[in-house]
Amino acid sequence: MKRSGLKCGNPVPVTKKHFIMTTLCPHLDRQSEKQLRMFFNGNVKFSLLYQGSFHGFNFTEIQHKCTNQGQIIMVGYLEDGLVLGGCMSKGLINQNTTLKDETAFHFSADQSEPVKTVHFEYNAVRFDSDLRFFQSNVRNNTVSVTGSQLEGEKILEELEVYRVEDAYDLLETPWRELTSTEEKRNLLKESVVSYKPPTDLVSQARVLLVGPVGAGKSSFISSVCSVFHGRVSIQAMVGTAARSFTTKFRSYTIKATRGGEATPLVLCDMMGLGETDLSGVKMKDVLQVIKGHVPEGYKFNPSDPISSDSKGYVEEPTVKNKIACVAFVLDASRVSAYPEPVQEALKELRLKISDLGVPQVALLTHTDEVCNSVAEDVKYIYQSQVVQDEVYAAGKLLGLPISCIVPVKNYSSELELNCSTDILILSAVDLILQYVDMFCYECEMSKSAL
Repeated sequence: MKRSGLKCGNPVPVTKKHFIMTTLCPHLDRQSEKQLRMFFNGNVKFSLLYQGSFHGFNFTEIQHKCTNQGQIIMVGYLEDGLVLGGCMSKGLINQNTTLKDETAFHFSADQSEPVKTVHFEYNAVRFDSDLRFFQSNVRNNTVSVTGSQLEGEKILEELEVYRVEDAYDLLETPWRELTSTEEKRNLLKESVVSYKPPTDLVSQARVLLVGPVGAGKSSFISSVCSVFHGRVSIQAMVGTAARSFTTKFRSYTIKATRGGEATPLVLCDMMGLGETDLSGVKMKDVLQVIKGHVPEGYKFNPSDPISSDSKGYVEEPTVKNKIACVAFVLDASRVSAYPEPVQEALKELRLKISDLGVPQVALLTHTDEVCNSVAEDVKYIYQSQVVQDEVYAAGKLLGLPISCIVPVKNYSSELELNCSTDILILSAVDLILQYVDMFCYECEMSKSAL
């Protein structure tokens, strides 16, 4: 839809035109949606309820899809490029009902008129048997919605009805771009599959996930595996208990496809940081893992940190045993609410890992629990004010640059993969691999200095 403005519209007779659509894709483009939002106080978003070309051009279908949906806006697209519509703040009730609606309005748009909206002080919204919007008279302004074909020269190419929803947690402009296309997902997958460490000294990109109990470390590993397997799967077992469900040190090699060849990416899981001394891993154990001293399958004991006397202890780890990047995993719903002992442990751990010269990033999980819009559709994650605030809070807690922190959504209750979710997960992996490269370059420089 191309237009430069909106204006109060007089009756425009229209006829309906049927054509086939295989998918329900909004006809309203981003620029037009932005203009329509200007008619409302506060931040709103539109959720498509009805589309004439998909559901059928008749009032019965409109009623079926749109009754009792709250505030709605109808948008009609005419063959000559004119757009007209109306908004009812009290929504559809039932046919042949007249309802007082002080904030109802109607509009039209073409390619020359400036933006203008008209609110009628005492509006009546009437539902008849025609599909049209009109101002019936000066004294009793109405927005009328009907279902039978009208006589006239204008052809109605499309008719859509959107529910108008509060979106106070959404920003007008995304604070980061998110391209949710199959092409983008495939490019990211190929980037991970084809990744090779930039030095022969490192054969695998070993990444350690560190964070409080319940933050979603194991779920992230399973989510990464799901993306490459092509279906939601569980790789690392997860739990919801106050104590860490993960008790052993486990390394998960990510395969390009289910049962396919292994990629150089290895995600390492371990016990989470607890709120008490006995509910989570000790900081010493985390550092020993990073240095490469902890063997595969080692079972952590909060009351007895690993030592050189522990079974399987790696006395002289090589660079292949060491962690190339640490990814802190934080729960977005708890970033600012973690108990002080957890916050202090995270800060101290961050400094000690920095002293070891190991690159660090952070993943922010459970983003759908802090923002309703993200829960509805993860594509809104970079428009969410709440998620952005939590990213900044995570940066402040860990002392990490915002560019090192990425929000994600793990697969938990879903049965099917989602393109936007996959892209967020793959983008996080892509960022991690960039920091793995930093570790590899440092290894190469250290070798050259010998």
